[in-house]
Amino acid sequence: MSYAVAALVDIDDFVASSQAQGQVWARRQLRRADHAVRAAALGRPGVTCSPQPPEEWLVMLTGADPDALMSEAAALAEEVRARIVRETAWTATVSLGLPRLRQGEAEREARRANDYKLVLGGDRVISSGASASRGALSPPVRIEEELTRRVRAGDRNGAAGLLAGWVDRCASEPDVDPVTLRNWLIGELLFVVDVVNRSRLPDGSTDWVAACARLPIEDIVTVGDIHERSYLHIWLRETLGRLMPPPARTDILALAEAYLAEHYTDPGLRLSTVAEAVCASPFYISHLFAEERGTTFLRHLTGLRLRHARRLLTTSTLPVDVIAARTGYPSAKALRGAFRRHVGCSPTEYRRAGLRP
Repeated sequence: MSYAVAALVDIDDFVASSQAQGQVWARRQLRRADHAVRAAALGRPGVTCSPQPPEEWLVMLTGADPDALMSEAAALAEEVRARIVRETAWTATVSLGLPRLRQGEAEREARRANDYKLVLGGDRVISSGASASRGALSPPVRIEEELTRRVRAGDRNGAAGLLAGWVDRCASEPDVDPVTLRNWLIGELLFVVDVVNRSRLPDGSTDWVAACARLPIEDIVTVGDIHERSYLHIWLRETLGRLMPPPARTDILALAEAYLAEHYTDPGLRLSTVAEAVCASPFYISHLFAEERGTTFLRHLTGLRLRHARRLLTTSTLPVDVIAARTGYPSAKALRGAFRRHVGCSPTEYRRAGLRP
């Protein structure tokens, strides 16, 4: 009687690294990885190797002793991983199935094991013995309130980043399995659909026929095929880009300006603070100030602070250090420096001259 054990070699973070380094680089690395896998399998009796494009190889071991096959498969897996690290810029995960009488069943076992890469991470050997979660689990944290805020603000990157971080947090939970993690994620995606969708039935409930037109069934099915966390992050950005309407540029800028007008006296105010408050990226806020106002975030903030400082200098007898504190500067020295750079004189000289803001 002959048994088969499958070892599925899967390059880690293939899509993300290919996007970052380019397809020419990726093809060169794939040739090196192919050589590494074949070299590890070479000379082992009863071992065959077949590529599974674009970034996987199926190594099949056959023999009469299932225990000996598992030992050989484990040794082969470690050698493949070591060779890929040594000969390429990548790491790899090797997933081992249990011994089966048919090679097709052995391959399915290995692919089931590889599914656990989604929760365990890469650069490891995964055995088919990974166990499913026991009983009904709940996500460790809930993000619906913050997710709603970012979705309604049109912050696609912020919403995708929030979901990606939440997935990573959930994956670190003890006993969580890939199916549970995907079910949680699908629930959050349907929540986003509900927030975005404006259609309601006469009784006020969600019109899910209209809502689910935004998230086609093939997108939901795709989640079941993803076993790489870095690729899942990319997929989330792309999917939310389709689900969410583009942000209104003028609305985002108006929100940022209103927040600045209310908080410019805070010496700890930063671009990142404002971006987080209006659910947009710091880069996008900077871009809007440059394109719509012809200035920078810092110049706009400095203008608000100095306008207030000039008003206090000409309408009050407050000391300069008090005026600095009231206008968002950490010290009188910082206020004097800003005055000299932007007004051309010191606060005291400005007051003596009786200038008006």
